[in-house]
Amino acid sequence: MRFEEVYRDHVTPVWRYVRLRVPSDIDAEDVTSQVFEKALRSWPSYDAGRGSVVGWLLGIARHAVADWWRKHGRELPVDQVGVEEAAVDDPEGDALRSLGADEVRRQLGVLTPREREAVALRFGSELTSAEIGEVLGISATAARMLVHRGVGRLREVMTDG
Repeated sequence: MRFEEVYRDHVTPVWRYVRLRVPSDIDAEDVTSQVFEKALRSWPSYDAGRGSVVGWLLGIARHAVADWWRKHGRELPVDQVGVEEAAVDDPEGDALRSLGADEVRRQLGVLTPREREAVALRFGSELTSAEIGEVLGISATAARMLVHRGVGRLREVMTDG
């Protein structure tokens, strides 16, 4: 596979993931550009036997987001971070969409950092549980439970308020 194809096929899920983790579209565009710059430089050493392209790119994205926060200070309140609606037909996605993106954005702070990460990967990048597990270094079952727990916590705080 050529890098141009990798970029074309994966720029949107990478941007969505990054957008859930940084405060603005402009910041997400900058970080996404950095992700693909790093990926392009590393492309000759990419080993498909070690994992999927999307997992590899999102691993780079996780590091790029962490670097962005180190440069820009502590994490902003989550009500300043956008949430994209996923087009996935599943119970967790349906629950999040029914709660409303603005309200979800305000409530993301109730999640642990690991749950926020899993939810961002699931609904920002629309990854499967196996892909989330690959990115986070956990099993698909553990990833599925992390997303389920995060969505459950969001649903709980949002229906209580």
